[in-house]
Amino acid sequence: MRATIEIAGIEVEVFQLPSGEYVMSQTQVTEAIDLQSVYILRFLESKQSKALPGNDSEFYTLSVEGSNKPINVVPTKVVSDFWLEQVAKGNTKAFALVNACMQEALERRCDNAFGVNKTEQQYEQQTSDRLTQWQQTRQYLLEQHNAFTYTCRAYGFPPARTHNKLSMETCGMTASQLRQIEEVCGDKNVGLNHIQNVNTLKKVARVKYHFSRYRKGSVEERISRALKDFNKEEKTS
Repeated sequence: MRATIEIAGIEVEVFQLPSGEYVMSQTQVTEAIDLQSVYILRFLESKQSKALPGNDSEFYTLSVEGSNKPINVVPTKVVSDFWLEQVAKGNTKAFALVNACMQEALERRCDNAFGVNKTEQQYEQQTSDRLTQWQQTRQYLLEQHNAFTYTCRAYGFPPARTHNKLSMETCGMTASQLRQIEEVCGDKNVGLNHIQNVNTLKKVARVKYHFSRYRKGSVEERISRALKDFNKEEKTS
């Protein structure tokens, strides 16, 4: 049997085998996170993949009506393992996709506990919106990080040291401490790419924005002023 599902706005085909097991197209699984299918083949052959509980790297080739050639598929448990591996490697699309799915799963359980009824379309829309919001925030942070770095160099502020101070004031951790977090997600060029929370990303981006637009002030004065401007924005939004 064959069906199409949406995961955070991304359409993926799912097949049900006679045993009841669900499998997905290797090509679509990799394209969903902007990779070529060779990456999942490497994952299936890796020691890390074979060491996972219950993962014998088994995959199938299906002959599907309407398709000129067989479709290479993998079980959904392998799909989730593969996406999680890509998250650990810093794949932004994989993180956004996995994070959106996790949030949806938790929300479904909470809704069930409180007797809240939602349609599949409502759940999918929420998941899609979260994915879009996370991606847009990452892009905005990248733009503000570039402006922040330019400002530091223009005014003679050491970019790395200034970034470290701003991280402490906005996140409560220095950039060095943040880098100790195992799960690194997002564009390595953005900075603060260990942060997963959208609101924290937004805060860092806005503080960097304000920091960059001031014409006067030391690093400490700019950061303090930028935080005040950000807090004003939050109160009026």
